[in-house]
Amino acid sequence: MRIFLTAIVILIISYFIRTDLQEGTIPKAAFYSEGTGISDCADTLEPDVIPVTVVKDDTVRSLFALYPDDMDLLTRLSEFYKLNPHLKNQQPAAGETVFLPLSSGSGDTCR
Repeated sequence: MRIFLTAIVILIISYFIRTDLQEGTIPKAAFYSEGTGISDCADTLEPDVIPVTVVKDDTVRSLFALYPDDMDLLTRLSEFYKLNPHLKNQQPAAGETVFLPLSSGSGDTCR
């Protein structure tokens, strides 16, 4: 009976570890805080953002090809990883929503 319970516990733990490695749930939680929001007028040039839902076999570069922009690749990649820090060490999973940076139209981002 102990062997059966030990096997079940090992399978449950391995399921949680596999899910975490594929979806990155722990790294996502480490980057977000409750107090994020726009409270003041920002005069800096921040890129516009579009949310995109990833489908199977999408990569960062294929998403950039689907949504082209005037930004050069290195700048766009650095902005992408600022917006999606949980994707630095993994590819986007199917069904996940990621944010793609676009060149800002104007420097006035007051709301």
